[in-house]
Amino acid sequence: MKYRIPTFFFIIATQILWGQKFTLEGEVLDGSNNSPLSFANVILEGTSLGSASDNDGKFRIENIEAGTYTIFASYMGYSTFKQEVVVPYTESNKIKILLEPEAIKLDEYVVTASRRRERIEDAPAAISVISKKEIRRESNTNLGDYLKGTKGIDFTQSGIDSYNMTARGFNSSFSSRLLTLTDGRMANVPSLRLTAYNVIPVSFDDVEQIEVVLGPSSALYGPNAHSGVLNIVTSSPLRSQGTKFNFQNGYLNQRNTSPLEKYTFRTAHKFNNFGIKLSAVALRGEDWRHYNEDEYEGHSPAFIGRNNLVHNRVEDGAISGEFGSPRMPVEWLEGEIDGNGVDDNNNGFIDENLNWGTGDINNWTGPKFGDGIDNPIFPDAEAGSPLVDSAMVAVAMNDPYGRYFLNNGIVLYDLSYDDVGRGYIDGIDNDGDGAIDEGIDKGIDEPGEIWFDGVDNDGDGEIDEYDELGSVWLDRFGNYYGNWSVDKGGFGEYKFDKDGNIIFDTNRNDIYNDSWGNDGIDNDNDGEIDEVDESDFVINYGGLPKIIKDANDDGIDDYPDFNVRNLRYDFRLDWEPNSDLTASISHGYAWARNINITGIARYLADGWVYRYYQSKFRYKNLFIQSYLNTSFSGESDHPTRNLANGSLIYDRSKKFSLQLQHYIERLNGDFRFVWGLDYFLTLPDTRGTILSDRNMNDYRDNNGNGEAGSPNHYFDEDDSFFYEIGESYRNIDSLNQISNYSPVAAWGSSSYDANIFAGDNVTGAVKDGLDNDRDSDDFSDVDGNGFPWTDNNNNGLFDVGIDAVEAGAKLINGTHIFVYADGIDNDGDGKIDENIDEGIDEASEDNRYKVNEFGAYYQLNWKINDKLEFIQATRLDVHDRLTNFISFNNDGYNDSYSPLNWNFNFDKTDGLQISPKFGLSFKPKENQNYRLTWARAFNTPSNQALFLDIFVTRFSIFKVYARGSDGGYNYTKNNAGQNVYYDPFNGLYEAMDSTMIYFFPSVDPKIKGYFQGKLSNQPELESEIVSSWEIGYKGRLASNIFGTLDLYTSHYTSFVSGASFITPLVIQKSILTDDYNQNGITNIDGVDGTITINDQEDYDEALDVWRQGLEGVASIGDTLPGVPTPVVIGYLNYGEVDVWGFDASLAIFLSRKWNMDVTYSYMGTTDFFNPLTKAEESVNSPKHKAGLKLQFNPIKYPLTLSLNGRYVDGFDWSSGIYYGKINAYTVFDIHLGYEINKYLKMNFTVNNLLDHNHTEIIGGPSLGRILMLRLETKF
Repeated sequence: MKYRIPTFFFIIATQILWGQKFTLEGEVLDGSNNSPLSFANVILEGTSLGSASDNDGKFRIENIEAGTYTIFASYMGYSTFKQEVVVPYTESNKIKILLEPEAIKLDEYVVTASRRRERIEDAPAAISVISKKEIRRESNTNLGDYLKGTKGIDFTQSGIDSYNMTARGFNSSFSSRLLTLTDGRMANVPSLRLTAYNVIPVSFDDVEQIEVVLGPSSALYGPNAHSGVLNIVTSSPLRSQGTKFNFQNGYLNQRNTSPLEKYTFRTAHKFNNFGIKLSAVALRGEDWRHYNEDEYEGHSPAFIGRNNLVHNRVEDGAISGEFGSPRMPVEWLEGEIDGNGVDDNNNGFIDENLNWGTGDINNWTGPKFGDGIDNPIFPDAEAGSPLVDSAMVAVAMNDPYGRYFLNNGIVLYDLSYDDVGRGYIDGIDNDGDGAIDEGIDKGIDEPGEIWFDGVDNDGDGEIDEYDELGSVWLDRFGNYYGNWSVDKGGFGEYKFDKDGNIIFDTNRNDIYNDSWGNDGIDNDNDGEIDEVDESDFVINYGGLPKIIKDANDDGIDDYPDFNVRNLRYDFRLDWEPNSDLTASISHGYAWARNINITGIARYLADGWVYRYYQSKFRYKNLFIQSYLNTSFSGESDHPTRNLANGSLIYDRSKKFSLQLQHYIERLNGDFRFVWGLDYFLTLPDTRGTILSDRNMNDYRDNNGNGEAGSPNHYFDEDDSFFYEIGESYRNIDSLNQISNYSPVAAWGSSSYDANIFAGDNVTGAVKDGLDNDRDSDDFSDVDGNGFPWTDNNNNGLFDVGIDAVEAGAKLINGTHIFVYADGIDNDGDGKIDENIDEGIDEASEDNRYKVNEFGAYYQLNWKINDKLEFIQATRLDVHDRLTNFISFNNDGYNDSYSPLNWNFNFDKTDGLQISPKFGLSFKPKENQNYRLTWARAFNTPSNQALFLDIFVTRFSIFKVYARGSDGGYNYTKNNAGQNVYYDPFNGLYEAMDSTMIYFFPSVDPKIKGYFQGKLSNQPELESEIVSSWEIGYKGRLASNIFGTLDLYTSHYTSFVSGASFITPLVIQKSILTDDYNQNGITNIDGVDGTITINDQEDYDEALDVWRQGLEGVASIGDTLPGVPTPVVIGYLNYGEVDVWGFDASLAIFLSRKWNMDVTYSYMGTTDFFNPLTKAEESVNSPKHKAGLKLQFNPIKYPLTLSLNGRYVDGFDWSSGIYYGKINAYTVFDIHLGYEINKYLKMNFTVNNLLDHNHTEIIGGPSLGRILMLRLETKF
């Protein structure tokens, strides 16, 4: 009993105690000076209980049950505090918390600023960090969205998964001035050294942090880092394990759009000293729909004709159909439904109807059609063509359309016994002249038929007359000659409306498609009402389609398609047996289908594949890394393609890097020295579709050892500047005289084994697949006579009907036997097609531009005392296109890449790039850091700027090519020293004379250009150099405010332009000098080539009517008769440009629940001008931009809320063919996150909350609101 009473009272006391609620009070003080800290966070871990300190640093937490807790206190810029407390708290009933001052965000370390791990406070650069916490709390469509508010960053978005970034101005499509790294690896497209962010194989789940260093960084990183470095750092599986799935779904605010879906996955596991992870992303959706004018124009039949008219096997016009060709009978129309684009009656013709001929159903004369037969009475089929036999006719008689189907898919029509013995088409070049099936079905499906649409396009009452055809028709666009109703009358300036319709300003009132011509008013005050010259021209399509989706007639649609797909994965294996040794291997893959803007066009990357392989090794202070980046531009049935002209991209390029780094610390860490070596090897392989690297795949000899007897030229039927199969061969003699080519002409009656050639020395020999010099034995010599035929009568000659052609040979022209390339080892010697087309596309012609870059650098940090630190870094870079300091000796085919083969030429220092950096860092106390730096950085010309060679668009009757500056741009001169131009109307090169002048259009041909009197050759690009001074501050401004300020001024020399016109047009000088307003004042072309504008009104008129004086285009490079020179746009050094500005940020801790970040950047620049046109250029960057992030973090609920805002000032944009004004815009995003439980979290994001439609890059779409919901589950 005596034990029961105390036990009873103890139980009662315990129940009373645990049922009671207690209060914990205390104060939070600065540990360095005991001053109170207001708005510090104080919580009891594992509960929803907490408080914030008041202005006196005091806090109070109520309603606490008795027990043991861990109290946690934090304050921005101070160390955190943790301590176990027992409630009720009895030590004077109040707890005193001392927080020690720390550097800003002390828990954040960076690796980018000094290429080594260091505290962000110690980093000697203007640096911003986007932490994983910030990334996880938002649900964006791409990684770039997390960076768009970062100070100093110019972010431009052109699609849901397409964007670009640069720092401190000079943005452009695919800018190369901001070096972008992923875990220290250059994340760029190897062939162009440009960053495509949408193919970086990384997911936001796997990002540890993103570091942005502003300002010149070449002292450590070399080329491509002269405006800054962006480094995406991913999480190590040794530090972060678990599995996460994210499911995102959303919508763009546009009509009839498909949902945007994104799925991300990350799993990471640790096994003893090994860590392994796999992350993946899958995205699909419909992008913002948008069409550029060059895309409308490139697919408009008004500019490219209708390519179906050269495939319909019907005589549409141009040349009269072959004499004797049959006409389509009216019975063939039966069963066809007109206008549905389907061959309803299965006769091989589509939408045939009475309008194809003349008359009605009872008396109809159909059009001539191509039957594939050489019809009488003038047989002129290609020599050696096969002949129709009676067996073929017997088969065709069973077909309602008299068809005979060849094994290769070719169809012959309307065969009868009258056709026996006549030649027919077989898709083979039977006479060896390059052309296929010539002489048969002439006048049917000829190239010029694309213009014969059977419509009165210009409304003058005539159909398909000569000024509705070809170059004459095209010359009427943008021309004000006469008016559209007269012969060759101009239509005036034009543009496309939002629906893709061409509209004109023919009456020159600056209003397109107005109603002056039918409003009953005399608008031009000439006494007449609604006459022709008052109206704007309206093109007549005759009800035919206004868009041709396959612009270049290659069978692949190239009209913009906005279905976006993206698949990415990243694999990594880490090993860390101890703290001194770590090793890592990783591999990433990305597959992308989306639209990307370049400076020359938009491209649809349709299955572009990017891969990387990376290995890293660290032992104590030694670090070694190597990686390989590769590109694959898509399969042949869905290649990457130009959305303006349909040209295809082939890219199989690679970039390899090997890097070594070591650092030394002395004086207890006060002296740090980092040094390293970098080697980069770029191996472009674009086969002439991006760079001029097609010599090994162009079907021609390029080094003068082409096979004897081969043709040395060709008829460039499609103006591609490359030989295409099916184009006729030509010969050009020493006097530049062009003649037709036949392989039998040189042999005549000579014996097969005659020695009629001196050797293989045909420069420019075209690959024709024939053994033209008869030195190949790759045939099946069944009778062992040494001839590729069975010489049955032993006369040493081939006799048709007596001798048989042996395998590996064929009859050419019906008279001569040639061994030919059939891809078979016919003689069994293990070789295929030996001694055929020797010297053509051989390994020694490989001109894929290998680029070697080698850099050596160091950086020392010397902490002179507790407050002052000195930083000095220098880097030396060797670029093999700029200097001969190192002979890498790997230019040749199959050369070794070993550094043991390198030769150092210490007497050849021209072109070496030296990038020094000096800095002082002053830290008067914790959380206060001042920095002064001077740095010199450079940007070597990219492969794009040096070797680009790509078809951009058509301008009037000319093709426009973008070409790199390798070797400079040199204007052609004749023997008398006169500049030469190409006259497209006569197909000749002519010398300039005093009656002519040059005219540079802008990169958009419809924009007013610039007159110039003389031309000067332009040298090859030099490296772009920038020297910068920077003063920086980062520190605590108040107890709850932290700020940064970076002021900079930069001086650029040899600034590299965007794509600019290099070859001007040649026009009559009178266009400039005529006195249009008849006031007696004229403009002058000076002797030195300068233009003096005395009458601006006359000058403006000249800019409007210059097309009327068009004579040709200035010639650049070599000239050949009959081969037109293209209009060339390219890259130039601009001279000097000064840029200055500042970047600032504030982090404000408003309370324990609210905090706010504010950023602002300003940039100014001097004017700079194009050295050729003297036109002022744009820096493609706003003067003002600002960002705001307001975050709410309630303590009691697992909820996060943030409002992000971004303001961008208006600015001019010019990048290649895309130019214009970017209007100022302000965009707000809202992000809501809620943790449902420890396994499931939800995020909801509204990008562009107010649906402010705006454009961020010229050529890109108008961006609106996006709603995204994300569910995250983790294990």
